[in-house]
Amino acid sequence: MTRRSSDTTAPTVGADGLEVLERAHCMELLANHRVGRVAVEVADDSPLVVPVNYLLDGEAIVFRTDMGAKVRALRQGPVSFQIDEIDPYHQTGWSVLVRGVAYEATGAEVAHLLVEPWAPGDKERWIRIVPATVTGRRIRLTGSPVDDRGYR
Repeated sequence: MTRRSSDTTAPTVGADGLEVLERAHCMELLANHRVGRVAVEVADDSPLVVPVNYLLDGEAIVFRTDMGAKVRALRQGPVSFQIDEIDPYHQTGWSVLVRGVAYEATGAEVAHLLVEPWAPGDKERWIRIVPATVTGRRIRLTGSPVDDRGYR
């Protein structure tokens, strides 16, 4: 669902004063972007957050990587994935947060996908993040009309 500036429906506002994005709009934003951040908890109980280029396959986020701390951590527990767009000049922006589980995908699951990693290396492991929750928020100056990207 694309929200247009001519829509008369008032946005839902959360307790924190931020506009709450509907799941369908969050999925549209995920589908239209290519770089996000994966967050996992590593062995020493500290977070590891790394950027990845990705694509959306259905509702799953897919990216390629090498074996390392990120892959070991996602095998052990939950994972988060986040994208955002910020305009500090206009003090507007949005973010989408996906929480779920991730696993290494193989064969037919990824044969039809084309994800070319930007970082050097073979990146032979294909990771799929399956969402349990998808949430989004938008911040904007009070009373300013905002388009789908969060700009006035």
